[in-house]
Amino acid sequence: MAVRTVGELQDRLDNALAWRRIELHALKSEIRTAYARSSHAPLTRALARSGIALLYAHWEGYVKEACQAYVDYVAKRRLKVNELNDGLLKVVLDQLNRRSASGDEAAMLSIMEAVRLPDVARAKIPRDSIVDTKSNLRSIVLSDILGCIGFDPDVFATKSNLIDKTLCDGRNAIAHGRDYYPNPEEFESLHDEVMEMLTEIRGTIMAHARDKKYRREI
Repeated sequence: MAVRTVGELQDRLDNALAWRRIELHALKSEIRTAYARSSHAPLTRALARSGIALLYAHWEGYVKEACQAYVDYVAKRRLKVNELNDGLLKVVLDQLNRRSASGDEAAMLSIMEAVRLPDVARAKIPRDSIVDTKSNLRSIVLSDILGCIGFDPDVFATKSNLIDKTLCDGRNAIAHGRDYYPNPEEFESLHDEVMEMLTEIRGTIMAHARDKKYRREI
């Protein structure tokens, strides 16, 4: 679905977050109930392990979907080269440089136009390559994505250990068949922090869209 207006962007982000929140809350309740019945039952262990895997899936999934929706929204603005914020400008020029280096004559002409007529040249945002979670959304990957779209890349710096060790490494341990088994307090704490981060991603994107921060500061 095309994202053309701030309202459509908000609907896209809210809908994508709502079903994830419902699913994760339901799983958290089931894990709490299972632990109350028997903390070492096979079903309890299975629910706890699946909970970590699903938390990671929603972490990567929402960040990817939300940031992509923002990139699509910005691309619809049809901005000129000299209107882009630094992050987006670097992405556009890097893409043109890569194409030019491979022998793409059209890319070289676009670079020349960007240099000579930056207030006329249309910015060709590479919509399909900016939001790359690399199938393992660690803090450094998140910082790269945020920086490319002009957000503060260090906004989640204080969460790097949680993202890398607890969330990503926990998911990988489970996906690779290792015996990682979180207790209910650990799972609930991680659940709450992941939901907080997803909500912050949503708020940051909406603030940038409303305040037109995809444009360079003058």
